[in-house]
Amino acid sequence: MSDSPDICAWARLWSSVRPPHSRNLRAGGWYPVVKDHLVDRVTIKVGETEVDVPRRFLELRPRRPNLFSVVHRVGYDAVARRQSVHKLGRRYAVCPTCRSRFALIGQPEVIQCPQCRHIAEVCWWEVT
Repeated sequence: MSDSPDICAWARLWSSVRPPHSRNLRAGGWYPVVKDHLVDRVTIKVGETEVDVPRRFLELRPRRPNLFSVVHRVGYDAVARRQSVHKLGRRYAVCPTCRSRFALIGQPEVIQCPQCRHIAEVCWWEVT
């Protein structure tokens, strides 16, 4: 997805936040902000759906980042690891282009997305 006149900013859900209405939001994934006219919330586009999210749960940027985000799972436990959604491990990368997630091995400076083949730096300096 490219920047367009319909997009006023880009938003990423903080990895430590899990609000009840955010089931379809991926921590570390960047979403286009389509409405930013309220003080306490913004409207982001998730797939074909527009979702209002409290501003305090999001990091906002004027442009979509080109670098890979790193997500540390909060509440990751040994029992949950056996479920397919948890096979990514405690820490994983999120592609800025296609939003796919994949496990990180070590601390590489540059990686390639196995899904879309995007190559870029890993934002280790943003890891919380």
